[in-house]
Amino acid sequence: MKKSTTEYLATQDLHNRIDRVLDVHPTVKIRKLDNGSVQVNNYFINNKYGQWDCSGFKFYRRKSAVGYALCLVNNDIMTADEIKKLDCKLLSLKNDIDIYYYHMKKAKSSKAITMSNRISSDMPKLRSTDNLLTQLLKTITV
Repeated sequence: MKKSTTEYLATQDLHNRIDRVLDVHPTVKIRKLDNGSVQVNNYFINNKYGQWDCSGFKFYRRKSAVGYALCLVNNDIMTADEIKKLDCKLLSLKNDIDIYYYHMKKAKSSKAITMSNRISSDMPKLRSTDNLLTQLLKTITV
């Protein structure tokens, strides 16, 4: 045998051993598309009018939509529903705070104080909901 043939057989043997060790084929494929869109297997996450759409559901955050799609791929319906609820609550709190800021800037002193108090009341709820959602998304296996 020639030296090149033995080298080829040695590298082929090495590739076979590596293939046996890495014989795991991922069942979840995540692709980043144009305009920030994401594809998770057969689920497409697209931005429509400022919201992220995944399977007909609207999400405030893209990572929530991707987590939801991963849960659907893994057949984890309970986690998917929890992601939907937390994301909806996060959007609601964010909208409320934005409205309070708007009215606080336009208002006279007494109404401005009321709006400031509402903001102070809702900010901890917003942070708490955001932390819960982030922790839930960290538990999803890919």
